[in-house]
Amino acid sequence: MRTNICLAFMALFALVPFTGVNAQYSLTVESSPAVGAGGTVYRFYVNANDATDKISAVFGNDQAHLVINTPDGIFNSTFNASWSASGINAAFIPLVPDLVDDSYATINLDGPASTSGLAAAADPSIVEDATLSPTISGYFTAGGTGLDVNTLTGGSWYVLNTAGNALPDANNRWLIAQITTTGSISGQMNYQIFPLGVGANQVQMSVSFDGAGEFGGSNNVVSGCTDSSACNYDENADTDDGSCTYPASAIVDCDDNCVNDADGDGICDENEIPGCTVEAACNYNPAATDNDGSCAQEDVLGECGGSCTADADEDGVCDDVDTCIGTLDNCGVCNGDNSSCTDCAGIANGTAVLDDCGVCNQAYIYNF
Repeated sequence: MRTNICLAFMALFALVPFTGVNAQYSLTVESSPAVGAGGTVYRFYVNANDATDKISAVFGNDQAHLVINTPDGIFNSTFNASWSASGINAAFIPLVPDLVDDSYATINLDGPASTSGLAAAADPSIVEDATLSPTISGYFTAGGTGLDVNTLTGGSWYVLNTAGNALPDANNRWLIAQITTTGSISGQMNYQIFPLGVGANQVQMSVSFDGAGEFGGSNNVVSGCTDSSACNYDENADTDDGSCTYPASAIVDCDDNCVNDADGDGICDENEIPGCTVEAACNYNPAATDNDGSCAQEDVLGECGGSCTADADEDGVCDDVDTCIGTLDNCGVCNGDNSSCTDCAGIANGTAVLDDCGVCNQAYIYNF
């Protein structure tokens, strides 16, 4: 299981596109005379931009070679059997002064994590291609005239993002290696940084060096929104600070204006409600935002949108279809005088008729 994890970690640096120098996280190489070993001690520091930045790893692969040229060899103390500073026992230094000159790889520690005084500090781990000659661990324990990590698998020393020593020191930088040699030193260092401690925003740097000095440009990182689809995208920012803002919804832009507003009324087309917007209309819809031409008026019969224009006799029947504009007489004649249906007694729709003598056979009324 551990082998699989290590291979996966090394593959990370082989597959992630490499980011070259882009004016941030520069490399400082400081030199000082060796205490007892002779020669010069070179200490390699990566400069942080923010106190919350975290360093993840120093690495090399076929895309970005990790190169250290030391033609006169390097000093490796026999009292540190480790490739890292974890094997330096401070109690031995008074007896073996040149132990402080030992060459080692590190992530911000100059001794064991357990004695560093840093909360959650962790000794660095290493993964490496065993076919390298020398390997990283071999170079920092047995020495050599150079190190070139250049294979597909490559190699790396690293700490997890939770390690206390992943954060920069009080001088806002990380110690990544100490190398003591009697001759010249040059090469290329590659390292991975998590700006503001956010792994998703990783930055991989490749910086060449030659002796002591400042390498890799300035350390001025521009923080801001790096998402080009955001409202406040900053084309000059190279570190995302989580400040990106976006439109409130897909139908408005960054200024909260509608993307689609055909009638220019400030209401997005997607939110328009068609209907009658005229308050005087009988079918007025107070919720409608877009007049669809459906507004109507009541006709003379009180029907909303009706077509009746006249009802002269006010009988509730439109004149256009009314069979009698007026009133029917008792004979059923429109506006008649009842004369068309009276009997001989003058009674409308009566049954009296004239007899053979020409007398109306209506009932007689006797007066006594």
